[in-house]
Amino acid sequence: MQEQAKNQKLKERWAIGSLILNLSLSILKLVAGLFTGSLALIAEAIHSFSDLVASVISLISVKLAAKKTKEFPYGLYKLENIASVIISLFLFFAAYEIIREAFFSNKETEVKHVGIAIFVMVIAMITTFIYSRLEIKAAKELNSPALMADAQHIWADFLASTIVIIGLIGVYFGYNLDKYAAAVVSLFIIHSGWEIFSSGIKVLLDISLEKDELEKIKKIIYNHPAVVEIKHIRGRAAGSFKFLDIELLLHNYSLRETHKIVDEIERKIRTEVPNIDSVFIHYEPVRQEGLRIAFLVDENNKIKDFSSAKRIVVVDVSMNYETHISNQIDVEGDEKEIGDIVSKINVDIVVSKLHPLDFEVRWKLTRSGVMVWETEKETFEEALNEVLKSWKEYNKKQGERR
Repeated sequence: MQEQAKNQKLKERWAIGSLILNLSLSILKLVAGLFTGSLALIAEAIHSFSDLVASVISLISVKLAAKKTKEFPYGLYKLENIASVIISLFLFFAAYEIIREAFFSNKETEVKHVGIAIFVMVIAMITTFIYSRLEIKAAKELNSPALMADAQHIWADFLASTIVIIGLIGVYFGYNLDKYAAAVVSLFIIHSGWEIFSSGIKVLLDISLEKDELEKIKKIIYNHPAVVEIKHIRGRAAGSFKFLDIELLLHNYSLRETHKIVDEIERKIRTEVPNIDSVFIHYEPVRQEGLRIAFLVDENNKIKDFSSAKRIVVVDVSMNYETHISNQIDVEGDEKEIGDIVSKINVDIVVSKLHPLDFEVRWKLTRSGVMVWETEKETFEEALNEVLKSWKEYNKKQGERR
């Protein structure tokens, strides 16, 4: 939460900085344009004023985006995307103005004090170049579409300033080259505007997160040993933030342990994926019916305890009491090793000569929802029949109660 608050303050600072820059450039260009009589400078002042309006929209959206109310419990993050769409329209308008001035203006005007006009535009060009580059870097770090759109708009202002300088230099030497440069730059502006517009619209329509990002999240989830399968994963963005909806199949643990596992997965996702607002994880046990039993045995299938077993035999029992040996795991007769394995292989019962003596092993089995069944039977087959008989009697009593 502290990191999110810090990023929010940084966004607001960049938005305020953009507002101050565009206000200053608008006034500077307008004064210089009126003084020199340059229509290009006056047009650039109007262009910078459109940047100013865009900056105000950006600032308002960044300020309001993180607000959460009863009416908007998921926040107003999409205001950033709405703002980016509006700013893209300003980009289209700026491109239109450049083309119109270059090719469809019939006004003949005399520019006075060309040196002053060039000096003012050089200042504008340098400041817009530096600020746009820095803001683009900040927008990527903060994952803010509104700041990125604003930075692209300021970059378009830099390109427009370059056009004006070329035109003024042409005036100084008696050539008119600005309209050709205007045509090229206007295409770049339209391209930038379209990218910002399409990106904003996609988010407003709840487009999925990027495939690479979803794959990264899947890897994080599958790295947890309790996860059997990801049934589905959906993600969407709103402004700078991401929302995830995940459904998992987990090994059969106790309810408390399962909650702990889910919390661990969520914490890992939040740590490795930036700007996660919420992660909703629905989980199901991998088996909802039947019984899975682990038998601790030696090489001859004689029942042993946690400190002497050489093999774990895992048996699945259906509701019709049909049995199937699903796995056999060789072990070294160590309580902690066997306890770790049994707690992670999704069993309901572990059959042993004795309970483990180590309290840590007992605690781990209890948290994993595994019952330790002590038996006096000597062989695997005898112990299996003992458990099956007891389970049948239990199911019969349950049926009578219903």
